[in-house]
Amino acid sequence: MENTLVHFATNRNEEGPTDAVTGFGPLLNPKSPLWLRFGTAVMAPNPNTPPAFNVSFLHVQPESISNPDVAGAPATVKGSDVVFDGLRERLIANNADLILLLHGYACTFREALSNAAELKTRWGTPDRPLEVAVFSWPANGTLTPWLDYTSDRDDARASAKAIARALERFMDYLRNLPTGQQCKADIHVVAHSMGNYALRNAFQALLSTYGGHTLPRLFKNIFLMAADEDSDTFELVDKMARLPELAERVHVYFAGNDGALTISDTTKGNPDRLGSTGPRMLTLLPQKVSLVDCSAVSDTGVLTDVRHQYYRKRPEVIADVQQILAGRHPDEVAGRDWVHARNCFRIRAAT
Repeated sequence: MENTLVHFATNRNEEGPTDAVTGFGPLLNPKSPLWLRFGTAVMAPNPNTPPAFNVSFLHVQPESISNPDVAGAPATVKGSDVVFDGLRERLIANNADLILLLHGYACTFREALSNAAELKTRWGTPDRPLEVAVFSWPANGTLTPWLDYTSDRDDARASAKAIARALERFMDYLRNLPTGQQCKADIHVVAHSMGNYALRNAFQALLSTYGGHTLPRLFKNIFLMAADEDSDTFELVDKMARLPELAERVHVYFAGNDGALTISDTTKGNPDRLGSTGPRMLTLLPQKVSLVDCSAVSDTGVLTDVRHQYYRKRPEVIADVQQILAGRHPDEVAGRDWVHARNCFRIRAAT
């Protein structure tokens, strides 16, 4: 397996001097929860122990770059635009689609980069290559009961406007590209675990920006994976009831035997989790939303995964997602059965 490039944005605290950042820590950036840094990381495969990839080279883009030699250009260029330029060029050169990842609870910055590299290499196919960008909000990377879960949940909520701001900046960049420079990539969002709670709050920040008006359809697919989010989320406008406006389809992958969400449900005072039970009510579910039961394929063979990491490790789930990315309609995806009583698809375990 070769090295792979990952793009990132983060509102974490910077490690090292401002002009030579060496990484990012477990806290919100002390300048502001809205303070964003953008960059790229070269990820080297690590086949022996987790994480699956190690950071081989990290480049944090300066916030502004002098641009004195380009006639008619502004005196400075935003660092985010330089990262977006590089991403756009790779999307065009590789004829690739783009995955935007929001990671989950207890995930360090470097683990977030590794997870993104896994999605790029495992979800991508020769016919449908992928580029990936991860927004790394300051999950603290530890699993102390109660304390760390609550801290991460607070930081996910506090990061909502930063996530929305990064997304708006990227979409503004794409809209303002000169004719002939646009890429034709499909853009997909993947939220895992508590990343779904971060997505919900970022989505609410976007709704506020648009003054409650209908949102533009920005994405091809939104994947809600093992969502540590309330099961009534599609019923309430202050949660995700209007999320389907942003995409052609929304896919909810859940598993009733997900150990991490069972803990979230029973010990943290949360209601039923979307990633455990699916939506609370099926009669009010938007037509754009499809449900995929992964209970038969949630076990990754790693005890500490507690049946919560199937979205990037279980071959049957990866094959299922690849078919969606290739443009198959949910009822055309091989390896699924339709469960009429639950209005969902169920992925079969390979025999």
